[in-house]
Amino acid sequence: MTQPIIRFEGASKSFGGQVVLQELDLDVAPGEFLTIIGRSGCGKTTALRLVNGLLAPDAGRVLVQGRDVAGCDPAVLRRGIGYAIQGVGLFPHMTVEKNIAYVPSISGLDGWKGAERREKAAGLLKSVGLDPDLAGRYPRSLSGGQRQRVGIARALAAGPEILLMDEPFGAVDEITRGQLQDEILRIHERSGITILFVTHDIGEALKLGTRTLVLEAGRIEQCAPPSQILQAPATAFVEQLVCRSREFQMRA
Repeated sequence: MTQPIIRFEGASKSFGGQVVLQELDLDVAPGEFLTIIGRSGCGKTTALRLVNGLLAPDAGRVLVQGRDVAGCDPAVLRRGIGYAIQGVGLFPHMTVEKNIAYVPSISGLDGWKGAERREKAAGLLKSVGLDPDLAGRYPRSLSGGQRQRVGIARALAAGPEILLMDEPFGAVDEITRGQLQDEILRIHERSGITILFVTHDIGEALKLGTRTLVLEAGRIEQCAPPSQILQAPATAFVEQLVCRSREFQMRA
């Protein structure tokens, strides 16, 4: 049996006395595209941040490739985990090329200087559907969709086996969002990277995920392939989400 690339074992987390995650037990298989959906404050982003060590669980543990995150060197851990967020967070004083090369450069990875850096940055821009000629431009001269694509390219630059995405397409228009969804599906299919993708949009969750995790009040309501979520919602809350998705499709 294949070992999970990510495992949550009774992971719990509270903030100021408010429980955000409650004894989360979950295995994520290598190469899986897990979409995570739920109300604001249900623990979606907290779960992501437990994976790359930005947060530590109050109880239980999180394992990445069989190693307890609590015992890992954070810098070493994060070299193997890409992180893309809404709003991107590109450095405004750096060119697109330097933004993409930032993590590999500070990590001391080989092949990220001079002509090799330009070649790798160009390849990553192509992989996210952008013209390599954008490499010399600054973030302020890019559209929102272009900046989001650069953010994905930067998250992929160090060749991670895991990509965490926290509502990455929430700030772009509907047409651009659809294009970005198709792009990340193509990247996933080509690379086989494991993706955890947080969204507030049930349609997006069902379109992208090989499995969809529905959280409510820090607990799992259902975790299943999208087809099963649609055909056999496990709880009333999941049924509400499914109905919302069907209403949206009818309006569209």
